[in-house]
Amino acid sequence: MKLKWNIQTIGGFVLMGIGLIAMIGWGGISGLFGYIFALIMIGFGYWLWRTADTTLKRVCSGLVMLAGAALIIFWLPQVISLVLAAAIIFIGWILVRNGQSQGYRHWK
Repeated sequence: MKLKWNIQTIGGFVLMGIGLIAMIGWGGISGLFGYIFALIMIGFGYWLWRTADTTLKRVCSGLVMLAGAALIIFWLPQVISLVLAAAIIFIGWILVRNGQSQGYRHWK
């Protein structure tokens, strides 16, 4: 496949590079893993709550769910940065795709 080098293709590759750097630099990847861990904690706490037969197990499961909810709030800025970086990569991919299919377009 031979690339058509025009302003859209170059701009798309630049945006995808910025998005990849932002995904790592802004902490988006770590935010994703933090969210996955927090959701596992909430799920485990809920499962423990449903199967608890003593008050101590209910208190511990409530604390696990509360800690999971606190982690979700704590990792929210990193997940927002992950979404922004993914949007930048997606816009860059659209630019590359349009640059390859149509060649150079005149802006009106």
